[in-house]
Amino acid sequence: MKRVFLGFVFVVVLVPVYAYLSAISIQTHKASSMQVFVNGKLYNRTPEKFVRIRSNPGLYYVQVKVLNPYDKEWYMLRSKIRVERGFEFFYKVVFAPDAKPRLVAVRQYPVYSRFFVNPDLYNRHPVS
Repeated sequence: MKRVFLGFVFVVVLVPVYAYLSAISIQTHKASSMQVFVNGKLYNRTPEKFVRIRSNPGLYYVQVKVLNPYDKEWYMLRSKIRVERGFEFFYKVVFAPDAKPRLVAVRQYPVYSRFFVNPDLYNRHPVS
């Protein structure tokens, strides 16, 4: 009985630790909104400006349906993203007046950092 209880406690403690070892974050301009599909699954029903997807390490097929603020049309951006253990990969949708939007990798943060916990820290802009 003691072994079963200790095994149960061990599993309960370790599952949250290993549940999400990596993540993908995608951000757009303030004037646009997006919907994100990962491996064909929609992650946000209402279009948003910032989406964070916690996941396991591996290769993901990401599709971003985004509203271009210049010509007011929806575009579908497709990208293969390889996610590594222990990091959150941060991507931004970049718009140009006469070109199709692009999904650009900005940087990566360790999962255990304060950036993973607080989404407001991702939106810091340099003070001029």
